[in-house]
Amino acid sequence: MRRIGPGGLEAGYWLHPGWTGRGLATMTAAGLVDQAFHLAGPDRVEIHHDAANTAGGAVARRLGFTEAERRPSPDTGPAAPGGNGIDVIRRMTAQQWAER
Repeated sequence: MRRIGPGGLEAGYWLHPGWTGRGLATMTAAGLVDQAFHLAGPDRVEIHHDAANTAGGAVARRLGFTEAERRPSPDTGPAAPGGNGIDVIRRMTAQQWAER
């Protein structure tokens, strides 16, 4: 998604609980990030997740994303059950992706 401003794309992923723990989110997110950096223009990709979503954060960390910021969710609270309303923003630059 292009909602993070010029030069950036946001990638996201959701899985049914019955399909977690199989590497599917990591594999899919890696493909999305790889394709994002093949497009003209993006210099960074971000993954935003609720701080309570440790599995979502683990996917980003496994891919080498670094934490760039934590902030209150811009909405009226957590976007999903079990969330705490704190957004974690993890970032990967095109150069970092190419060097990994």
